Amino acid sequence: MRLFDIGARGEGSSVVHDRILTAANAITGMRLLGLPVFVWLMLGPQAYGSAFAVLVAVAATDWIDGYVARRFDQVTRLGQLLDPLIDRVLLATAAITLVVVGFLPLALAALFVGRDAVLLLVVLLRYRGIPPIPVSRIGKTATFFLLVGVPSFLLASMDWGGRDIALAVAWLFTVAGIVTYYIAGWGYYRAARTLAFAIPRTSGTSDD
Repeated sequence: MRLFDIGARGEGSSVVHDRILTAANAITGMRLLGLPVFVWLMLGPQAYGSAFAVLVAVAATDWIDGYVARRFDQVTRLGQLLDPLIDRVLLATAAITLVVVGFLPLALAALFVGRDAVLLLVVLLRYRGIPPIPVSRIGKTATFFLLVGVPSFLLASMDWGGRDIALAVAWLFTVAGIVTYYIAGWGYYRAARTLAFAIPRTSGTSDD
């Protein structure tokens, strides 16, 4: 699938740099700064339209920073760490905020926020750290579904003519996102287990 690799320039673009100050990383950082603005708009002035616009902007720049990184040879180790992490923080922040204001069912939020918490806890306790596992395509697909579905619950809670369509989109994409999210999570767990078992064997071979 080329959808998640748009901007890639070929085999040479797969180089991962150690740089920190890049345009792609700056965009990634700006995404993080938008989250407290979203929360304030939701819980403070209750400016739901503006909050939706901020959430969409933060979600959309997930694609933009990836495109810039691939297109201009700015793929960095920091970016590979921060980008999926910010996606998790974005989804958790949006979900918890929407639950607080009553726009998102608690059970749905618990399903995908809980997956991240359980997966992180299992990996940390069993494998003594977070292994360097790249984001899978099914993981990216799940994140895309959720980044469409979760904000749609906010759109469906506003007073406008398309709220029924927005609600249908919200349920469809969120449920699809949760299913693929758990499939991706199982894949990450298996990859972590394989990597953890491979490291001792490598160390044992070098000691002989």
